[in-house]
Amino acid sequence: MAIGPSAVERWLDLSTEELRAQVTRLVSARLPGDHAVWQAIRRHPSLVPRIRGVLSGLAATATGSKDEAMQRVWISNARAALDQVVPPPVKAVKKPVVEEVPAEEPERAIELREPEPAQQRQPHKAIPSMLFQEPS
Repeated sequence: MAIGPSAVERWLDLSTEELRAQVTRLVSARLPGDHAVWQAIRRHPSLVPRIRGVLSGLAATATGSKDEAMQRVWISNARAALDQVVPPPVKAVKKPVVEEVPAEEPERAIELREPEPAQQRQPHKAIPSMLFQEPS
């Protein structure tokens, strides 16, 4: 049986052993949490606890094997993918059409302050050179 969103629908009718084989393949595939397969699994509330149980069984059987660390990482990623909450898509709201009316040009405010005088730059003063004498 293939791993895909359409195959997840059939997982509801699988026996525990068959589901375990499918979940083992799914965990080994290391799919990201937003993948379509995980989304299809999260849509079935009765399938999520069964898969959690299978993941616990896989973690228990991985104990003591040479690939225990790797399998534990994959299983924890699968559990995180089950827990991931994806917000529902937001429906686009049509904005009302607003007729543009030509706006009258606003009167310009008369500035009562005097403009600040531009700072006059003073020429750099020459720094006198210093002579240092060596102590005798």
